[in-house]
Amino acid sequence: MTLQSWGRVHLGEVIAWRRGAPVGWRAIAVAALGMAVPVLVGFACGRAEIGFTIGLGAMLLAGGSGATDATAAQDEASPATAVVPAVLAVVAATAIAGHGWSAVAMVLLATAAAAISGYSRPVAVAAIRFLIYFVLSLGLLDSAGGDRKGAALVFGLGALWNVAVRMMLARHEPVAPRDVVAAKPGPTPAQRRAHWRRTMRSLAGWQFPIRLGVGLTIASLMREAWPSHHYGWTVLTVALLTQRPLEHVPVKTTQRALGTLLGVGLTWAILASVSSTLGLAALICLLAIVAPLARARSYLAYASIATPAILLVLDIERPIETGLLVDRLVATLAGAAIVIAANLAADRWLPKPARPTRPTAAHGLSDPASESVP
Repeated sequence: MTLQSWGRVHLGEVIAWRRGAPVGWRAIAVAALGMAVPVLVGFACGRAEIGFTIGLGAMLLAGGSGATDATAAQDEASPATAVVPAVLAVVAATAIAGHGWSAVAMVLLATAAAAISGYSRPVAVAAIRFLIYFVLSLGLLDSAGGDRKGAALVFGLGALWNVAVRMMLARHEPVAPRDVVAAKPGPTPAQRRAHWRRTMRSLAGWQFPIRLGVGLTIASLMREAWPSHHYGWTVLTVALLTQRPLEHVPVKTTQRALGTLLGVGLTWAILASVSSTLGLAALICLLAIVAPLARARSYLAYASIATPAILLVLDIERPIETGLLVDRLVATLAGAAIVIAANLAADRWLPKPARPTRPTAAHGLSDPASESVP
């Protein structure tokens, strides 16, 4: 395939609008209540920034849980799989935030999460949720100054609120009798451990943790080298875009970079036209509702909508200057470049993971490479 034909195919995948199951009313209700209720309570108590922070935590957890009723029902059936990684991430971020060695600890914990993500698909989902919440929480706490514990508690409440809303709106269906359902035997914990240990004995099994660890290290060094800028966004971008499947230029990376460019432009347009806090609150709630719905159809659309929601919440009641928006854009492009460079280097110097055999895949022990970053 020539570079020109690859570019056409790649661009087509970037801007593609997926057709799938219709987005159910539960997904819309979870997104609406997840942001709107904390914001209303925050305004009523005179602490709007707390309400927005809780809503942001709920919105980000909703983004990783899926947009259809089917996937939402799976999460509702096991709420611990959604909230436990988020709570652990907030606790870990609180423990290391503000220390001189926090960047080193962040890289080590993130790399460890990436390493255990190969154990199984449920563990992969939980590990990646932990990873994203952990990196975002750490950035939020570092910007909170002396009130880190309070900021951590508020952000963590967002995850709990999201799970509470989904449990309240859960659809309870009758369970089929055991003799009717054909039970499919799954792998035992011993089989999973043996498969995971066998995978991690080879350098190929470490390609995802290595790419993530190297990328986060470079992003952290960039942030430290230019402390007057807001390049912590680069660290989050690397965490979001580094995926288990090894691909030179992932479609998601291009979507994230282009989506952030569009999102920064949308943020600038919002700030130029809306000056009241109430007006911004209404727009943030609208963006938070639309973001998970857009994710079900296009990650490009999701990134374009989620970017202004996150930017406006992180800097609520503080003036957002043009330089800050430019920094966010530069940081995103830099993060995407770091991810692509790490992918190219890994493809050149690291052995490629072996494809799972049919019996292994049949027992649910294949590498969970299909799990993508939220």
